[in-house]
Amino acid sequence: MTVNQADKPETITSKSVVHGKFCLMDILEMETYFALFQSMRRSKTLTTMVIIGSVLAAVFVLFLFKMAGH
Repeated sequence: MTVNQADKPETITSKSVVHGKFCLMDILEMETYFALFQSMRRSKTLTTMVIIGSVLAAVFVLFLFKMAGH
């Protein structure tokens, strides 16, 4: 161990996994959509941006289908 490593205190988070066991919440937090929905609950601006982006993407896909002749 070097001097710098000895000076740093070990930090243990409350979410650390003990003995390799996972609970359902740990597994859900690994999903990117879960994190997005958590952030959207806290931010009205993000929610609005996601809704507008989804609508624009759907309109663009409909436009492409219409141009393809379907």
